[in-house]
Amino acid sequence: MEWSKYNHLFESKKHGYLLFNAETNSFAKLDKDTYKNLKLIENNNKSIDELDKELVKDLESADILVKDPLNFLHKKRLHYYFNAFDTANLGLAIAPTTHCNFNCSYCYEENRKPIYMSIETEKNIIKFITKHDRVKNLRITWYGGEPLLGFDSIKRLLKEFKKINTAKLTSHTMTTNGYLLDEEKSLFFSEHPLDTIQITIDGTKEYHDKRRRLAPNNQPTFDKIVKNIDKFVFHNPNTRVVIRVNLDKSNKNSFINIYNEFNKRWKEQGHNVIVTPAFVKDFSSVTKEFDIKGCKDLLCLDKIQIIDFFEELYKKHELDVKFAPEHTIGGCGATVVNYYVVGPKGELYKCWNDIGDKSKIVGHVDSDEIADYELLTRYLAGQTMLDSQECRDCKLFPICDGGCKWARDKNIYEGGELELCSYRKDSMDKAFEIYYEQLSIENHLIKNECNK
Repeated sequence: MEWSKYNHLFESKKHGYLLFNAETNSFAKLDKDTYKNLKLIENNNKSIDELDKELVKDLESADILVKDPLNFLHKKRLHYYFNAFDTANLGLAIAPTTHCNFNCSYCYEENRKPIYMSIETEKNIIKFITKHDRVKNLRITWYGGEPLLGFDSIKRLLKEFKKINTAKLTSHTMTTNGYLLDEEKSLFFSEHPLDTIQITIDGTKEYHDKRRRLAPNNQPTFDKIVKNIDKFVFHNPNTRVVIRVNLDKSNKNSFINIYNEFNKRWKEQGHNVIVTPAFVKDFSSVTKEFDIKGCKDLLCLDKIQIIDFFEELYKKHELDVKFAPEHTIGGCGATVVNYYVVGPKGELYKCWNDIGDKSKIVGHVDSDEIADYELLTRYLAGQTMLDSQECRDCKLFPICDGGCKWARDKNIYEGGELELCSYRKDSMDKAFEIYYEQLSIENHLIKNECNK
């Protein structure tokens, strides 16, 4: 038996001696002597054979002690491959336009030309789908730019999707700024339901209207977006509405206000609305050739500050938002064979971040030829967290997705220094103490506490 590399053993001033195991995503509460003995084992200063046999059985049943330390890696790799090479599903993130009606201060898409999809390209998308004759399920995400600027293309394509006999539309989502989500569109989507729609807000009206303004005249947008959401949730009660609140140091304290306001406005009335924090990322450390706005002016939160943010939400406001860890196999659409981002000219990319960059085109919907085989194989078969020794040895490996594949490749091939690690990594004791407090004893704690 060996000590699992996915154990985190620590002392909580409030709760005593705790052991979190990421493979089972659960805790054991320890007495002082057991904690000391396990600490010695963790540091290779004591043999497992010296432990009480009943305790060893408890530790083994909880995967705290394991026979094969590589077993979980093999399981995760297998599930990763199942997902990456699945041929029953075809995922398309379709950008009917690269145009956007906003002028956000942190946008990485600001230099993209405003191109709109033609009817010919729409027809080629349908042909592209039907060529995938092994596909049974079609998963569509509308993306941009601002996809609702290309609403006519969306309407025509959805009409054609219904005519496809070989593949059924089983997932239908959209990412939008919400400004154009008027009653006409809300009624349309009540007839062509979205499973999920994500709408971005940057905190309270005061903060939002400073940062997410209408182009080109910098008009405020908050009030209209909220009114549009009102209409949408009324007409689409079964659609999951995710309000993504973009945060940095300047507006993070506004989150609880917007959460309470929106929760009272929609969720308390029974609507399927989720308000969740998102953290503005720093792209400034990619390379000088990369003209992407970073966080020099926006003051991005570092990993420790993100944990502090969640701690305040929970301890001060008793709010558990997007914090509990979950098992993940890693990867994204970029690492899946049957997933593409479709640009308005019918060009194909593997990542949303690549739209508009001609050097990142891997193909076209009207052609069977691969435009850039090297780039395609890099996304599909290049390095992931499964190949990184640092990742495989990390205590958080089972509950980490490995970070953004696009960012990982920037670091490897373009000299970038983009952050890949979980925000939990630099404050594990605090992160897992919060998580421990949030768990119910009956459902989550290891029943047989590892006490001698």
